[in-house]
Amino acid sequence: MASAYRARGPAPAPIVIYGSRWCGITMMIRRYLDRAGIPYRFVDWEAHPEVRSELEWLAGGRLASPTIKLGGQVLVQPSMRELEWALARAGYG
Repeated sequence: MASAYRARGPAPAPIVIYGSRWCGITMMIRRYLDRAGIPYRFVDWEAHPEVRSELEWLAGGRLASPTIKLGGQVLVQPSMRELEWALARAGYG
């Protein structure tokens, strides 16, 4: 995804990134989305511990940073290739 995101057609699914501010993978993904102009909401699970049990359930019993909800998809510590595929499938790009 070299170019900035441009809306085409219906609005794509919202993106929520759950992670911690000190996690390198989380920061890398947030920078990628920022550079691409793709909107997302970041939830720091250290500041919001109430989300931990839901994230453990989504990630198969463990807390993994980052966990990304993208429409009906849940990505647990995705590679950049997995993230790009999920973004394209959700209508970004």
